[in-house]
Amino acid sequence: MERKRNIRAVALLLAVWLLSAPAMAVPADEIRLIPSGETIGIHVDSSGLLVVGIAELNTEKGPCSPGWDAGMRVGDFILAIGSQAVTTIEELRRSLADNRGEVAVRFLRDGKEMQLTVKPVYSNDGEGELGLWLRSGLSGLGTMTFLDPATGSFGALGHGVSDGDTGLLLPLKNGCVANAKVDTIQRGEKGKPGEVKGSLGLEIPFGEITHNTVCGIFGSVSGEVPEPGYGPTRIGSLKTMHCGSAQILSDVSGTITAYAVEISRVFPDSSGGRDLLLTVTDDALLSLTGGIVQGMSGSPILQDGCLVGAVTHVLVNDPTRGYGIGIERMLEAAA
Repeated sequence: MERKRNIRAVALLLAVWLLSAPAMAVPADEIRLIPSGETIGIHVDSSGLLVVGIAELNTEKGPCSPGWDAGMRVGDFILAIGSQAVTTIEELRRSLADNRGEVAVRFLRDGKEMQLTVKPVYSNDGEGELGLWLRSGLSGLGTMTFLDPATGSFGALGHGVSDGDTGLLLPLKNGCVANAKVDTIQRGEKGKPGEVKGSLGLEIPFGEITHNTVCGIFGSVSGEVPEPGYGPTRIGSLKTMHCGSAQILSDVSGTITAYAVEISRVFPDSSGGRDLLLTVTDDALLSLTGGIVQGMSGSPILQDGCLVGAVTHVLVNDPTRGYGIGIERMLEAAA
């Protein structure tokens, strides 16, 4: 945990390549990635304000929600008030204060840009309210899947950073990752997913998130990251993946450790991060976590000496089992 690997020079030298060349431009049999398994703190700022609920406001005419009454709905992403782009609650408040009376609200719904006219409710001190619960970003714990020693890029989670209330993928404005510290583990039980808890370490980020996709988050490293226990490793494909023994890497114990799992099904034509089904068989991990817990998303999966994927989901009714995504899909999403 205390050893560090500084790949800053590589990241800076090849930043232009990362922006212009897809990861799969190199033949798959020549790609070498470093499996990680490190627990990381993750923060994502959205490029809009996500509507996650309706808040009724008390007025002289009774309770109301100006945004809802005008036609806005949960799941809309507010982009601008009038001509002013808004990506934070503070920006929204300033914009409403600057535009007293009816305002044009521009937003995204199902990927389509729309606009409605809303008449906010203003308090005595001039603060405007739309009557909507809004979210501007998310922070949490996850696991780094790989580092690319040739480019200084990374991939993590195996799924996107999505809003927990609506399930919508947050459109990325910016984001970062940092070295996290696991403090406690809530073991998984049948019907109750477990969870890794700890400090996110976001005050000292080591990498920038540049892509938030359904197949994971991706970006470039700009600082020191813990040295993984594995060196550059070949990648495997869904075609070569097979049922049988495998390993996942995780540092939930405080040290990156390989734990035994069994791949019981492979779904080469699936989607949504469910390319394979695995079962934790390692007694040490079962004793520590009960199986797969929240915060382990992104844990690398190794089989036959190759990096083949990452853990993405846990089965709520059986925490010893979960799904994983193929590494090929992650690399395609990173392009």
